[in-house]
Amino acid sequence: MPFRYEELVTPRGRPYVRVHVSGDISLGDAEEYVARFLGQYRGRHVLSVVASGTEYSAKARKHLLSMEEAGPHATVTTSALVRAAINLMTRATDPSRYRVFGNEFEAMAWLDDQEG
Repeated sequence: MPFRYEELVTPRGRPYVRVHVSGDISLGDAEEYVARFLGQYRGRHVLSVVASGTEYSAKARKHLLSMEEAGPHATVTTSALVRAAINLMTRATDPSRYRVFGNEFEAMAWLDDQEG
């Protein structure tokens, strides 16, 4: 499974979901991810940590963009290639709700400042 979920609390006490992402992301994987964040984790702040080498199928990329009603989402990756792919996927999303970072410290600071 390319996604591993943890329910945690930010330094300011805000609940969030940390998602460890790795491997090849299929449409089925993307459907499961979206279902969680529009279902049980709806509105929850999200910190996704994407491993280097992670790949998203074209159908998965398109489906992940259907999360318009999800809470604030910070993605962390040290891979320039993965960061470029994610930036292309999210060009049309609201930058006040979704950002990509190179390190977790900056991502967590941004996420903790977002209103729910």
